[in-house]
Amino acid sequence: MKKMLSIQKTLDRCIAQSISMDKLLTLALTRAAERRKISLTEEEIRALTAAFLNADGEKVQLDIDPPCALGDNEKEVQETVQALVDELRESITDVWEKVTAAISQAVPHTLSSVAELIGDYISEQAIEHSLNLEKAHLERAETVQQMWGKPIEQLDIMRHIVLEWNHAAVLHRKGAYSKSNTSFALSKLVARAYEVVGEIITLARAGYADGALARWRSLHEICVVAMFLAPRSDKCAQMYLAHHCVEELRLLDTDRASGTVRANNAHNYRYLYDLRRQRDAMVAKFGAAFSKDLGWASVELGRAKTTFRELENHVGLETLRRGYQEANSTVHGGALATLSRVSLRRGNVDGGAIPPAYGCEVAANYTTAFLSMLIAELCLETESADLLTMNIVIMNFASKIRSLIRQAQREASGESPRTRLLLRKAAQRELRRKPRRTI
Repeated sequence: MKKMLSIQKTLDRCIAQSISMDKLLTLALTRAAERRKISLTEEEIRALTAAFLNADGEKVQLDIDPPCALGDNEKEVQETVQALVDELRESITDVWEKVTAAISQAVPHTLSSVAELIGDYISEQAIEHSLNLEKAHLERAETVQQMWGKPIEQLDIMRHIVLEWNHAAVLHRKGAYSKSNTSFALSKLVARAYEVVGEIITLARAGYADGALARWRSLHEICVVAMFLAPRSDKCAQMYLAHHCVEELRLLDTDRASGTVRANNAHNYRYLYDLRRQRDAMVAKFGAAFSKDLGWASVELGRAKTTFRELENHVGLETLRRGYQEANSTVHGGALATLSRVSLRRGNVDGGAIPPAYGCEVAANYTTAFLSMLIAELCLETESADLLTMNIVIMNFASKIRSLIRQAQREASGESPRTRLLLRKAAQRELRRKPRRTI
């Protein structure tokens, strides 16, 4: 910003100098002399300019002795000067218009040239800046690795086990996976959850706690939908899968409304036609509620409309509403997310101590809880020993991850066993002290 202000002041000063009275008058006198076909030297023009600028009313004190280009005697000089004065008004107008046009053309070119110079200067400094920025990112990643590396590593292993459980469940076709549409929907949802958890882990390892929480929000919604579908009828999963045509048409309608739709060919129109036919067929089969947001759940529940929060209540995850709202604040453009930043230093908010890299462990903890709850829910109706055993393995991993997070939190806040022992001894010494006698 300082550089921009400096450029503005310099430009204003140059323009002011270019259109100053002495500069304009000099140019106008030169122009007037040309029109009168009078050949004046630079010294004579400067003398005339000074005389006009210092004139007292109509009295002009000219510091030029005849004979000169203005005349051979004083009378001829006065006549020539009067002729130049008569010509001066039109010459000043002509000169002003030309100077204004020249400045109007010069300013954009000048700013463009200055921008190139500044760009080159910034580019020269960019390498050093990039190296410093890369160093800061590496230090943040190292801090996160030292604090939360173990639980995040275990979470990465846990998500692979969850994916293996999903493959085994599809093969065994037990419980919720025994229904064809439900099995297909659940396998896709768990596979998507696996990918999202990978994104959460990548962001958390780099110290991007806000980004990890934002992606956990997606995981939350995926798990809510999967846990809702699992105990429901196979028709509910069929409606869920068919609802893609409603969502896709809504996006295409938004494109057309905003003018961002791409050029279409005959194939695109045929695809749109088929999508509309599918949607209309589903609406005719399941009712008008199907065409709304979460319409598949509305039809299943016999309602005209269903909200995501109601889905949360149906699967018993309303207890994690605060975590969902916390994740929402990192996604939306609200003041809380705008003013809050993930800190890698010790600090406090409202008197509460905040350990370094706060937020990474929150996302990891929430993710662990959701994966374990999802698989536990999907195991409710299965009698497969293989699936139940893998479920226990997943629960053990979840317990281990939570334990590692609690241990890292204690270490980050300085609550080591030795610290707690010293604090306890100090408190005991304070209690053993005898109060001073008062007179």
